[in-house]
Amino acid sequence: MNIKESVDIIKTYVEMEREPVGVKFFFDEESFKACDMPMRDSKIPYCNAVKKASIGEGTKLVAAHQGCPNGCNALNFQDTPDPIASGKGRFSKGIYDSLEVSKGISDEMDEGFMKQRPYGIAVFPLKEFTIEPDVVLIVGIPYIVMRFIEGYAYKHGYTNNFKSCGLQAVCHDMTTYPYNTDDINITMLCPGTRLCCSWDESEMGMGIPWSKWYDTCEGIKATTNPFVRNAGKKTIAKKLEERGKSADDIIMNQNYDDKTYTGGKIDISEYK
Repeated sequence: MNIKESVDIIKTYVEMEREPVGVKFFFDEESFKACDMPMRDSKIPYCNAVKKASIGEGTKLVAAHQGCPNGCNALNFQDTPDPIASGKGRFSKGIYDSLEVSKGISDEMDEGFMKQRPYGIAVFPLKEFTIEPDVVLIVGIPYIVMRFIEGYAYKHGYTNNFKSCGLQAVCHDMTTYPYNTDDINITMLCPGTRLCCSWDESEMGMGIPWSKWYDTCEGIKATTNPFVRNAGKKTIAKKLEERGKSADDIIMNQNYDDKTYTGGKIDISEYK
């Protein structure tokens, strides 16, 4: 499988409104400049760069581009300042009940921040990458994220490492945490990114490390028959046919939970 093939699988088997977004870290000037991708000339919060990439407008970024100090901290373009690192900053704004809780959040987040200082990053629709990115970001409704989790679980099983606190969702939860742990993570997003990016209220996010991306794509395809209902299968079959591919493997009226659920009257007299 290659990048183009993986994107084709996702576009065929998942009804996504947004593009999967690839993020690539560069740790030296030479490799960053050798990446022949466009770069904007104005500041932008990192999460907004992801939002733009999800609708087709990617960019390379350096420290000078960072329009959000918290994203800048997570990506390690700068050291986390004391008011945040000590917990005093968020505690003073009434976000947490105690300084201890606030400091604990900062410490936990710091563990998931980038460890090595990047020279720059590339944030583009995955389909535009000619080199392998480090993380793939997905934003969509819960059903879409569910399908990606099912695709991941097909080969990698249960995930015990989901981590989020409703802050720094795109920069930490979706990007640096999966990068550092080599594991997927999901997030309900955060107030900051919802303000900056105007995500739909129904949307949530997911980060997938590149090492797990192709397996996840294969898993999504492989679990179509057990998990996708007939309406979704019809859409998938139509897409396959439009792409000149066979839809023979799509089996209607077959799911993992066939004949599982029951209904009907019960006698409740003994419970009264």
